[in-house]
Amino acid sequence: MKPAFPPLVLAAVLALAPGGLRGLDFSSSFQTFKVAARPGTTVTRTFELRLSDQQPRVHFKAHIEDWWQSEDGTHSFYREPGTLARSCGRWIALDPGEMAVETGGTLAVRITATIPASAGPGGYWCALTVDELPDPLAPPLTGVGIRFLASISTGIFLFLDPVVRQIEISDVEIAPRRARLTVRNTGNAPVWVDGHVEIFRQGSEEAPVAKADLPSTTLLTGPFARRFVMASLPDLAALPAGRYRVRVILDLGLDHLVGAQKDLVLPNDLAKPTPGR
Repeated sequence: MKPAFPPLVLAAVLALAPGGLRGLDFSSSFQTFKVAARPGTTVTRTFELRLSDQQPRVHFKAHIEDWWQSEDGTHSFYREPGTLARSCGRWIALDPGEMAVETGGTLAVRITATIPASAGPGGYWCALTVDELPDPLAPPLTGVGIRFLASISTGIFLFLDPVVRQIEISDVEIAPRRARLTVRNTGNAPVWVDGHVEIFRQGSEEAPVAKADLPSTTLLTGPFARRFVMASLPDLAALPAGRYRVRVILDLGLDHLVGAQKDLVLPNDLAKPTPGR
């Protein structure tokens, strides 16, 4: 399984190799590709990864995958592109698909997206994954050790006008040491959300008595458009009993913010956290 994504996933796979432990030594910008396009057109971008001067020759294979996330943010990958309804995987061609890179050299993969003329508006996505392979020209193994084979993924997002970036906050739950938001993507394209939670004593909003930043979150449109987003808070049970106001502010990178607020009576309205959520 790969860890959180996007924009980067780096997974280690154990294999037999000489020389003990070794990890891939490289540099890359790992940018997520976000491209505005039109139906019936072709767009290109390039992914680059440079090996360090100490990294021996590496053999790479690039391919396209579908990916999605569950309500708790867990990511899953489909090896077959085009599995998801909003996948752009079958529109993508890679050149080269496989190559060896010498010490200090650069892997450059040209990404070409050919958008069908019939494609509807909104956002589409997939992932470019580059796997490190055992080098077929490497000397035969002598002895047994552990080698780490890297798998690197970065997101590809295509946006076709008209793009509607829109979310709603359907619930705000406050527990003694954390806030949990239920957020839903109600638009037609993925959105990237930052924000924070503030808690004020009612009748006095000069400064919040507690504040927490929310983790940067990607909200897809499917197969799950709803996400649970959590942030750690100071111990609210230590605050004086009374009435408070919770305010949530979310930033989608638009010309306006999205917000919600609710009244809170401490300690009566503090929820008990659900395990794992």
